Amino acid sequence: MNEQQIDDFLRRVVQTEPVEHDGDVSGLVEALRAEPGSVVVIALPNGIRTLRVFFAVHLAGLVPVLVSPSTPPARVWEVARYLGARALVRARIRPADFGEHEVSRHAGADVLRFTGHRLIRHEPGHVILMSSGTSGLATGCLHSMSALLRNARRHTASIGQTAEDTVLVNLPVYYSFALVAQVLSCLTAGSRLVLSGPPFTVTDYLNAVVQHDVSISSLTPILAKTVAATGEELPKPLRTLTVGGQALDPNYVSRLIKLNPDLGVYLTYGLTEAGPRVSTLAAHREPPHRFGTVGKPLDGVEVLVRGSELLVRSDTVYRERVGEPAPSKRGELIEPGLIATGDIGFVDDDGYVVVRGRSTDFAVVRGEKVSLAGVRRVAESLPHVVRAATRVGEDHGTVELDVYVDEVDLPTETEMHQRLRPLLTRNERPGVVRVHALPAGEFHK
Repeated sequence: MNEQQIDDFLRRVVQTEPVEHDGDVSGLVEALRAEPGSVVVIALPNGIRTLRVFFAVHLAGLVPVLVSPSTPPARVWEVARYLGARALVRARIRPADFGEHEVSRHAGADVLRFTGHRLIRHEPGHVILMSSGTSGLATGCLHSMSALLRNARRHTASIGQTAEDTVLVNLPVYYSFALVAQVLSCLTAGSRLVLSGPPFTVTDYLNAVVQHDVSISSLTPILAKTVAATGEELPKPLRTLTVGGQALDPNYVSRLIKLNPDLGVYLTYGLTEAGPRVSTLAAHREPPHRFGTVGKPLDGVEVLVRGSELLVRSDTVYRERVGEPAPSKRGELIEPGLIATGDIGFVDDDGYVVVRGRSTDFAVVRGEKVSLAGVRRVAESLPHVVRAATRVGEDHGTVELDVYVDEVDLPTETEMHQRLRPLLTRNERPGVVRVHALPAGEFHK
């Protein structure tokens, strides 16, 4: 992958929202003043500018890492410290939020160079994919770009994507699936890319499909259910729909296929640590009893079972964990090229992978994976909070948090919400907080 190939690819990218004034990103890269292999955190909204910055940083021999642009400054700073990042690129930056004094503006974004923490460098040609949904809050996976491109090619082969296709990206590009299986897949296949982004509405989604002649789209299970609930056929330009993340209820798979008899419906499985794609089910070609599986492994990928846990062997598995030590063994590197997924399941006699569930320390809240262990760690970092417990509400819409404090005057639930808000992302923020006095006999802070 060279600069000319990326330039040609970016010229094929279309943005549904008005294109922001971004200018020449070469000045931005120069402003980083970073040595080869330095980590650069990029927190920009879905858009052409984000892709230009991402690829420019990579081509400059630096290591880009994409994070949500809505991440609170305190969290971004924590991520930067754990990763040993040299710089941050964000739409707007207040230097004081990061203990710094200077910021410069280039290509429509602010650039801040970190000077107050230990810097870490990696071999050029790598990318960090954050795995906060499956590991710690500031934990990432170091992947080689060549491995990610290989994974993207395997994905395009599994769904029949070609240079004639137009792919709609309405998932955030900081998601490993969106970056690899959509952005990089278009780069490798020569497909046209249409960038959209949150918030998602069915009306905007359908309009984008029609307006831009979209032939391939990917949705999370929750978004797929929303689309299926309309009871209407999807517009004809669309020929392929992939649904990833947590398993989609087989009843909704049947409904999507029944409503769209000419549509290719693919169920996908993967995790960031694997690069990320692992398996694909072409549901529209399978009998209904297969809808509860995630299909067969991609070419070059092997799914094994240890006890009841699924393992993945692939040459696209991450090289090493970076950042905060992971509080869970999900995605643990057993040996080079082999990871423990933390998912419970099996491979049937015909080679189809069945996922029954995942480690209890992780949950899907509003369609996004959340580390419950990470939420507890943040709560327990607050003054006087000795212990925290988490659960997910019955509707899977919110996290519920119980905190045990050693204060004489217990903080109110509102006060606890206020303390937690700047430290957690929207989906991590608990909908319910219950404050308890520390039981007698337990140690105080």
